[in-house]
Amino acid sequence: MWRLSVLCLLATASAQIPSLGWCPDFQPMQNFNMNRFLGPWYEVERYFTVSELGTRCVTTNYISTPEGRILVTNEITNYLTGLKRLMEGHIQMVGREGEGRFMVKYSSLPLPYDYEYSILDTDYDNYAVMWSCSGLGPVHTQSAWLLTRERLPPLMTMQKAYAVLDRFKISRAFFVKTNQADCTILPDPIADPNYEEEKKLDRVQEKSAGVIVDDEVKKVDPPVEKRVDPEVKPEVPQERSAVAEPADEAKPLQVPELILSESEKKEEPKIEEPAPKIEIPEKPAETEIKEKEPEQPAQ
Repeated sequence: MWRLSVLCLLATASAQIPSLGWCPDFQPMQNFNMNRFLGPWYEVERYFTVSELGTRCVTTNYISTPEGRILVTNEITNYLTGLKRLMEGHIQMVGREGEGRFMVKYSSLPLPYDYEYSILDTDYDNYAVMWSCSGLGPVHTQSAWLLTRERLPPLMTMQKAYAVLDRFKISRAFFVKTNQADCTILPDPIADPNYEEEKKLDRVQEKSAGVIVDDEVKKVDPPVEKRVDPEVKPEVPQERSAVAEPADEAKPLQVPELILSESEKKEEPKIEEPAPKIEIPEKPAETEIKEKEPEQPAQ
C-alpha cells in the first residue's frame, strides 16, 4: 500500500494530471516534418504543472546544428522575481519513422532527465498540440501543451488548437493559461553586475574601428604620411618680441560713390575726329595739254 502512495506522490510531483490506469493510446501525427517544426514556440495553455508554478513568458526553441542534432531550450521567467531559468537538452526521434514522437534528454538539470513527447497535430506556422503521458504501475500522469508561433495568438488560431483537443477527447477543464504579457520588457541593464564589463569590452572594440565621442563612434581616416623633400630646408620659426607692434594707421574709408566719380573722371570719353579727306587731282583736259606743247617750225 505504501508503494502505491509513493507512486502517487511521484506522479503528483511531476506536475501533471494523475489518473489511475494505463496511458491512453493516442497516436501521434503522421508524416511529421521536424525541419518545419524548428524555431520558437510560445506556450499559451497547458495542464497544471508544479515545475511551472508561479512562472510566465514560457517559450521553447528548437534549433538544428550542422552536425544534424536538434537542440531544445525552454525559457521560463519567474513571476515574482523576473529571473529567467533555462532548461537545455537535445531531441532524439523515437517510434516509427515519420511519427511526431521524440525523446527530450535534458542535460542542464542536476540529474539527467528524459521525457517523451508526442505532437498530436500542428500546421507548423500557427499552432501545435503537444501531449505526454508517463505510467508508473497502475498510475499514469498526462500533460498537454498548446503552443503557438505568436506570443498572443488570435482567436482563430486557438479554435484550431481546441479542435485537436476535442478530436482526441482531451478535457480542457484542467488547462491553465500561461501569462505572456509584458514579456518584451527587458530588465534594467545597470542592475546587471556584468553590464559595466560588457560595456568596456564594447568600447574597446569600437575604438579599434574609430573614435568614440559622446557615446558616438566616428570613423577616422588613417593619417596620410607627408613626404619630406631632403633639398627643402624646414622653416625656422621666427622669434617675435614681447613688445606690441604699433598698429597700422587707420585708412579713411572709401565711399563707393566717390570711387565711381573718380573713375569716371579718369576715363573721359574720347571724341573721334573725322578722317582727313584726300583730294585726288583731276586729269587736265586734252585741249590744255595741246596748248602747252611747243609749236613746231614750218618746213
